Amino acid sequence: MHNDHMQSSLVASADFGGMKQLLSEIDPDTDLNSVIELKERVHKICSNFLGGAWKHYSAEEIKLKRMNGGMSNILFICSLPNKCQPIRGEPHTVLIRIYFNPETETHLVAESVIFTLLSERHLGPKLYGIFSGGRIEEFIPSRTIRCTELSVKSVSEAIAKQLAQIHQLDVPIWKEPDYLCNTMERWLTRLNDYPIGQTSFKLPQHCTNGIPELIDCDGLAKELRFIKRCIAMSESPVVFCHNDLQEGNILVPNDFSSNIHSSSLPVEVTNSNGILNSRLIFIDFEYASYNYRAFDFANHFVEFIFSYDTSRIPFYTVSEDLFPTISQQLIFFEAYLKELHHDNTISDLDKKARELIKETLPFIPVCHFFWAVWALLQFENFPVELGYKDFAVDRLGLYYRNRYRLEELLDSTK
Repeated sequence: MHNDHMQSSLVASADFGGMKQLLSEIDPDTDLNSVIELKERVHKICSNFLGGAWKHYSAEEIKLKRMNGGMSNILFICSLPNKCQPIRGEPHTVLIRIYFNPETETHLVAESVIFTLLSERHLGPKLYGIFSGGRIEEFIPSRTIRCTELSVKSVSEAIAKQLAQIHQLDVPIWKEPDYLCNTMERWLTRLNDYPIGQTSFKLPQHCTNGIPELIDCDGLAKELRFIKRCIAMSESPVVFCHNDLQEGNILVPNDFSSNIHSSSLPVEVTNSNGILNSRLIFIDFEYASYNYRAFDFANHFVEFIFSYDTSRIPFYTVSEDLFPTISQQLIFFEAYLKELHHDNTISDLDKKARELIKETLPFIPVCHFFWAVWALLQFENFPVELGYKDFAVDRLGLYYRNRYRLEELLDSTK
């Protein structure tokens, strides 16, 4: 009888597959409620995982709505009819995430463990179910942080405090800091199997002073070997890192989540317009791993210069002058240190914050290189064109502009 139950569960899981293929064939502007096959599959997933009222309504009666903000996954909201009353506490609305990112498939077990742990620690949305090719999450009505808000003092301090909490987590996954380089090696190997892997890339004109005008996959592999040699010299502590702390992965909820304890979250933050008066939630830990904490810092600071809030091709803008000033970095790091040590009266706080700035600098080019290679792979794999090739070229240009920081790290260890 136990074996029969196990077999039926496996069959049910198999039935949930194929969502990626189905969604890749749907035009992004299509109303998902008009796609009968999709609604039937989603209804089956929700009724099996959530039960209660979800079993009492047909596929025709549930409502689907595509969500914006997923660059490498497809997200949509699934809701019961407004008149519906829960039977045993099941949610009225959930978020369904379908994986399109090849890296998620490689990293799936670790990512599922991370999401579950954050949910149980009340640091993230509740997890309702994992199925072949995706998962069901708590839907938190919210908006993402805007790029312009990252530099607001109170917002920056709140992000720093939340990041300090994340960095202190003990997560049952691989703890060697080899995720970055192993991942980039894997991506470059995959790229060589695609036409783009045989292509040379012309770097932005303003970035070519003293560096190659053209770069190809062999050149990228050579740079990766250089990066590995450099970061092996870093003394940055290895901690559990988010690895993708950009504006789209920081939520400002409209209301408190039933799963997230307010005591676990940073203090309320207010921006200059007085509109940001909620708590912040980090989401999308699909790239999370144990890593040098300086990568998390550098990646967050680098995101100050990128804004994805535009409908014009290539769907992002770059403003290098928005990189945080020393003063802004000190504000961030002082808040981080206070939360890390649970102490608002740390001696030599300014000195320790400046040491964190020095620790972070060599990882600025590493971030640019990582996301450049990522973007090249997305260009080949993702069903929707989002300017990934332009993004890769811009990131490579910024890598070379900041490469000297890695050279300085090497020189300092001689």
